[in-house]
Amino acid sequence: MPDNLTKFHASKFSLFLALSATLLTFIVIGLGAYTRLTDAGLGCPDWPGCYGQWFLDPKAIADPAFNSKKAWTEMIHRYMAGSLGILIFGLAILTIKKSNRTRRTLGFPIALVILLIFQALLGMWTVTLKLFPVVVMAHLLGGMTTLVLLWWYALKLLPPLHTSFKKESFKKLRRWGLVALVTLGVQLLLGGWTSANYAALVCLDFPSCQMPADFRFNFFETFHLGASVSNSTGEPLNLNARISIQLLHRIGALLTFLSVSIFALSSWHCGVSRYIRMLSLLTLSLLVIQVLLGISNVLLLLPLKVAVAHNCTAAALLLCLITLFYYLNTSILYQRDENA
Repeated sequence: MPDNLTKFHASKFSLFLALSATLLTFIVIGLGAYTRLTDAGLGCPDWPGCYGQWFLDPKAIADPAFNSKKAWTEMIHRYMAGSLGILIFGLAILTIKKSNRTRRTLGFPIALVILLIFQALLGMWTVTLKLFPVVVMAHLLGGMTTLVLLWWYALKLLPPLHTSFKKESFKKLRRWGLVALVTLGVQLLLGGWTSANYAALVCLDFPSCQMPADFRFNFFETFHLGASVSNSTGEPLNLNARISIQLLHRIGALLTFLSVSIFALSSWHCGVSRYIRMLSLLTLSLLVIQVLLGISNVLLLLPLKVAVAHNCTAAALLLCLITLFYYLNTSILYQRDENA
């Protein structure tokens, strides 16, 4: 088989693996949210098996603490995460094999494998440290980072789109894109910290929040990384700290809404291609849905379906924002090459 045909098939298979891994990462994030919200994170007290078993046999488990539904929820999450690990290792090996072994081409597969190993360790520590908040938050952020890396790589492998923006808007758009990405990243961190410390329902009204008379904000108490929850060792965050987390999450939601809206609207206005305008509108739509889901979580007392949808919509919004930013940057490079 000619070399160029071999490279073509290798690239197509890499794209298939990248898209499959991206989709599976999205599913694992949703399953992780469902596992956390149904209190199934400790459905299996050991790791990587469950009550010493790789495949659950409820009849063989005599432990009175055993809950079949929670154990299966946790194990399905682990099975899916394990399948994702196989896909990622396969993609990394294929990328290394067809690369020219330079630092630039090896950076992606090495970073992805390191992140995968770290995610596996965080998954183990989530169980062994009994839902230690900083570990739970890091596990969530690691999943989102994996999603971004895989999707960015898939975009590079996809056939190029002839996207273009109005030349005079390049620098301004890029600045707003960076602001939107950073703001959304911080908001994801705040959301993870809110969830890990069970601070979603410390304010039962919206947009106000009924606070105790002695309420005060203390940064070091609010972000005390050594704080724990009731299932693990250490002292949980006090009420003031958890209210502070919820308030910061709401402020972050407002700032995220503004920055992402400005970037998406500017992309719609300055984008020349129909694809960019459709992607901008999709980003705005997901942003509005995400805000409504967040408000519903408070007013409806964190219903399971709404809370899981809130996590999944955050991941989808992140993907849309990354896609817009990717095509903005490729258009900039294309225009520079044209003018060189």
